Amino acid sequence: MSRESDSPRARLLLTGDELLRGFVQDANSGFVAEQLRDLGIELLDIRIVGDDHREIEAAVAAASSDGETDLLVVTGGLGPTHDDRTSEAVARAAGLQLELDDDALALVESRVRAFGRMRTAEEVETFTPGNRKQATFPAGSTWVDPLGTAPGYAMRCESGLVVVVLPGPPSELRHAWSGIRATRQLTELIARVGERHERLVRVWAVPESRAARLLSELGHEDSPARRLTLCARDGELELSVRGTDARAIDDLVTGLCDGFGDAVFAVDDHRPIAEIVGAELTARGWRLGCAESCTGGMVGAAITAVPGSSEWFVGSLVTYANEAKTAVAHVSKASLAEHGAVSEQVARELADGARVVLNADVAVGITGIAGPGGGSDDKPVGTVHFAVSMRGDTRHRHVRIPGDRATVRRRAVGIALHELRLALGSIR
Repeated sequence: MSRESDSPRARLLLTGDELLRGFVQDANSGFVAEQLRDLGIELLDIRIVGDDHREIEAAVAAASSDGETDLLVVTGGLGPTHDDRTSEAVARAAGLQLELDDDALALVESRVRAFGRMRTAEEVETFTPGNRKQATFPAGSTWVDPLGTAPGYAMRCESGLVVVVLPGPPSELRHAWSGIRATRQLTELIARVGERHERLVRVWAVPESRAARLLSELGHEDSPARRLTLCARDGELELSVRGTDARAIDDLVTGLCDGFGDAVFAVDDHRPIAEIVGAELTARGWRLGCAESCTGGMVGAAITAVPGSSEWFVGSLVTYANEAKTAVAHVSKASLAEHGAVSEQVARELADGARVVLNADVAVGITGIAGPGGGSDDKPVGTVHFAVSMRGDTRHRHVRIPGDRATVRRRAVGIALHELRLALGSIR
């Protein structure tokens, strides 16, 4: 395996029977991958194993001896129960003794008491073994203040491999990571990161095949100097260009922007589309409203996830039943009878009604068939109508979104926000 640069390389090991058996969905790998990328550390792979300490030990031993890996991040298995054996496995693989840290023990005990435990002699006897277990680390480790009762830690093997062990619960892992970054083991590793550059081009409604053709026309080939990664996400296509040659990267970004033209909606901008739209509305001093049927308030949820959205978002009318469409959004009964709830006419009236009822400057209306039932030959499952209403103008778009119910609803949210973006851009 060839290096992209001389920068450190890492592997991620997620542990836990609950992950392998599907009881819990992985919520940590994306965060860790993002943090490593921001530090300039190349992530080679992600692996999931159960609570079997032999599997964990083998993974640590393999990373320590493969000549490829500089950092191994391990998550999970730091609790007080019998199946929490990550530290035991890591120490054995590294040939190190496990040592109880008195300061860590005092902190763990204080946290347990804060949770209302260890109030009686019986509880002290019950919790003490688990507390000691959570305060025991491989020799030479640097532990960090936990959010709960399980400290994460960083250590270095004799081979030079740095091992970071983090608690499994996502909130505890993220808290621990902020402390781990400041440990000696990590700062020494980060100091090895060479010069790097990264830029981002985001386009809307462009198939990957078109992107591949454009890259071929531009003569792009991946190399340590310039490498491109594509990520398709619900109609958006993200092209991340990174490497050591800033000029070559800039040249490719310019070629991509020229080639994609108006499909480019963001360059070097990682903000979600709802936040990008919000910035445009804020610049105009406009307020937004919505009337949603098949998305059931999901557009409003995406918008209100943006901090400060109350400055530009009025609200969303969730008008699922026809009675709600007429009573709340003022859709005419005649339109429902003649065209049906899923139609261009009703989408337009939803948008117009939301703008008037909510006293907004612009409004979005959505109506569709998310499935799995309710479709017909004329209006199959996945049929969705969108409308954007502004004073003097109402725009409409009709799409067929493939996929299951969750996919149709999720993708409809993105389309609605991009239709709003395009409508705002058309009146500049």
